[in-house]
Amino acid sequence: MDVFPKFFRRLVSGNAPKLFPGANIKASENAGAGNYQILVEEMQKVLKDTTQAQKIAETIDEGDGDIFRDFDLIAFVEHFGLGPVAETALCLAFRACTRVDLRNKGW
Repeated sequence: MDVFPKFFRRLVSGNAPKLFPGANIKASENAGAGNYQILVEEMQKVLKDTTQAQKIAETIDEGDGDIFRDFDLIAFVEHFGLGPVAETALCLAFRACTRVDLRNKGW
């Protein structure tokens, strides 16, 4: 059983106010500085692990809740400042999502 999807969704949900500062999202009780650093490290793995971008895209695609329902892919990708290679890898991975809105945002 793969625990990454649940783990990553909790990281995104817990850090949503920091990731999407313009959105009206309350902070989760499991958010914290250490929690945010783990999210940053998971995002940085995109450059080293060829499957990481795909795992992130699938996790967001399958997510439920307000944060994932109208996910701001551009703000999410730009927040981490990973550089053009990692950003391109993430956007290409989102092109394979089942949700049309995410596929279109991957352009």
